[in-house]
Amino acid sequence: MLSADTNKSLREDNGQLKRQIATTLDIDVGLYRNIERTESHAKTDKVISKATEYNWNRLNSDMNNKLTKRANKTLSQKCVVASNYLDYPLANILLERISPIDANVGDIMFTLCLHLIKYSRIIGKENVKKFISTLNYKAVTLDVPEKLWDTDEDVLGFIYQSIIPEGERNLTGQYYTNKKVAEYMLNGKILNDGETFLDPCCGSGAFLLAVKTNTPECLYGFDINPIAVMIASTNLLVKFANYDFIPNIYCIDYLKKDLFTSNTRNDIPLTFNNIYTNPPWGADKQSLYTNSFSSIKSKERASMVVAESIKRLSNDGFLYFLLPTSLLKIKTHNDIRKIILNNTTIHRIDLFKDRFDGVFTDYFSIKISNNKTDKQEYDVTIGNTIERIILSEEDKKEGNIVIEQLSELDTKIIYKMESLRHDDLKHSKWALGIVTGDNKGTVKKVKDNGMEPVFAGKQVEPFRLKQETTYINFSPDSFQQCAKEEIYRAPEKLIYRFIAKYPIVAYDDKQCLCLNSANILIPELDGISIKSTAALLNSTLYHYYYSIKYTDIKVLKGNLQELPFPKLTKSQNYELSELVSLIQKTYYSSEYQKKLDDVVYSIFNITPEEQQQIQLRVK
Repeated sequence: MLSADTNKSLREDNGQLKRQIATTLDIDVGLYRNIERTESHAKTDKVISKATEYNWNRLNSDMNNKLTKRANKTLSQKCVVASNYLDYPLANILLERISPIDANVGDIMFTLCLHLIKYSRIIGKENVKKFISTLNYKAVTLDVPEKLWDTDEDVLGFIYQSIIPEGERNLTGQYYTNKKVAEYMLNGKILNDGETFLDPCCGSGAFLLAVKTNTPECLYGFDINPIAVMIASTNLLVKFANYDFIPNIYCIDYLKKDLFTSNTRNDIPLTFNNIYTNPPWGADKQSLYTNSFSSIKSKERASMVVAESIKRLSNDGFLYFLLPTSLLKIKTHNDIRKIILNNTTIHRIDLFKDRFDGVFTDYFSIKISNNKTDKQEYDVTIGNTIERIILSEEDKKEGNIVIEQLSELDTKIIYKMESLRHDDLKHSKWALGIVTGDNKGTVKKVKDNGMEPVFAGKQVEPFRLKQETTYINFSPDSFQQCAKEEIYRAPEKLIYRFIAKYPIVAYDDKQCLCLNSANILIPELDGISIKSTAALLNSTLYHYYYSIKYTDIKVLKGNLQELPFPKLTKSQNYELSELVSLIQKTYYSSEYQKKLDDVVYSIFNITPEEQQQIQLRVK
């Protein structure tokens, strides 16, 4: 890992470097002006870096430096080694040697690009010299391991991702697609002469490098990061060393409204035969593109890139995207699903088990063509298994992109739950846990005067919190994120894990505090007590329903709000509440879980055969 001093140097030099490279490459400098600070942040008692100040602004912090969003990761200044991107010992050795170097990111990456170009023996080619002449950096002294470049792996992309702060990667979506995934999606694709290929969010060029073509001038890449543009261009020059061309990699914003109408962009085609990419994930928090993409109510940038790419895809072309699984499941993203279902033909969906370094979200890929179809039929792959999906008219109308053809038994169980829907959690109270901004200095293992217990997500068990192990002084003004105290001090509330496959809910009547790995719910359901709500959410039936409906490993408020709750009789509500009280007085066990499940199964009239199916799926 990089030293603290080096990290600081890299962060503070990065903004200046972006503007410098923007000017050198004749790119849209205004793009960077609109993400810089235009006015100073309110003065605080704490000394913060420029990067932190910038991030607070991007994250909609108020003048008391409290985050208004769940976004502590975007403030993170630590660097995460991109080990899932590349497992190459010599690259790790290089990363260690870079650690003590006092230089900015651009100069480090320029030096490595130059080193690779020299190693590839293309330094004397006119097109390469022309490319290098556009770069206004200075080389730094690096101890590059011998035989580092004896590989076709993306060492440049690995190093770059590993030396930029996690917060910057999160804000800008700099989580690059590894070679294995890119090659899987391209599946040995060979372009015909003149056939165009675009990656509108190209990063270091994974998809472009995986394409086979005799006309590299027909490969196009866009990225808002000038360092990524330099890396991707270098990678292409090395791969296509026998061709005299300047890579068509541009430092521009794909979502800008005037991208294809600007006089300076006449060399970019209006449409493309192929568009493959892994777009940035996350909401357009500053509403930079909202007016141009009014149909994307979620403000999800990845959805905007999909919508724009459908417009830019030629009639005979294919779009193949890597996206977060939330776009398949969460109601908020119904907008882009309807655009896909009503305007394109889905050919296949691939579900992946791996994740990006530092990211908890699962992802999938989707391949579509630019023509409408009345009947959506497509393959869904998970590892070596392939399932053919025939989408129903009802699912298409509702904007559901199904990834699993449920059995008749599963369909029957889901129908039973839905048909008894009487209420939901949409009108309940919700809150996020505390973000201290400095857990190491704030959260203590020994209780001092004035401190009280604080619980993390891993301490949340069904119906109860584990024994206290950490303590904190409750001082909301010093926290980066904090709910209203009345929420924490509510007479009754539920605390649930944020990272989990399905709801794991503890009942709390002791006004406990929790960190941001645990969230708070104060349910307001007709005829259902808070304890009974906990019983339903912790039941195997509700775990089954949740795992079918939502594949993300995060338990999200939007998903919980869609769960169906029945109208309980007074005796049913009493029975569930008393069972929870009994568990709290004694202990949670499989015996109590079975008793609870039996009550819930009887409420929904779940048969023994259906119960067996539920148990198999939840395991």
